[in-house]
Amino acid sequence: MKNSTLVFRSLGIIIFLAGLAHLFSFGIDTSDDAPTPTIETNAVPVEQPEAENPTEKPVANTAYNPETDHLIGQWKVAYNTEDFKGAIVYKIKKESKVFNAYTHQYQDENGYAEKAKGSKALTITSFNGSKGKGIYNIEYEGKQYEVDCKIAQVDENTFTLSYDYYGYGDVETWKRQ
Repeated sequence: MKNSTLVFRSLGIIIFLAGLAHLFSFGIDTSDDAPTPTIETNAVPVEQPEAENPTEKPVANTAYNPETDHLIGQWKVAYNTEDFKGAIVYKIKKESKVFNAYTHQYQDENGYAEKAKGSKALTITSFNGSKGKGIYNIEYEGKQYEVDCKIAQVDENTFTLSYDYYGYGDVETWKRQ
């Protein structure tokens, strides 16, 4: 057999094996994107239990994990929609093994601020330090929706939250206060 034939066959086998490995890893990575059912509820005001009141000091019920606990604190999200132009400041707390974000303050486009009720807006169910998943609470036309979302850490002071609910999707940028 010629040397050139042997080289090209060897190269073809290496490319084929590398392609299989790439396809296999892609198949594993996209299996996390399976949609999960969401719950639609009416927007009836429900009083928060005392433990969820954002003005109280958080109770340290788990050890500090420097890989994930940097999410704890205040985060600001700017909005520019027909319904609301301004920003909302959220306060993220670690409660048990999940992170919960509560509304803390509303800011209009002129910079005026108003204290929020402290309703739960986001529950981060899993987070590995760079990526995570959660449930985002959205109110639209008087109805409350719980929508699955994905979180991606951009840097130490920024992360993105993305969601898609029956064709209505968005990507929000959360910046540390």
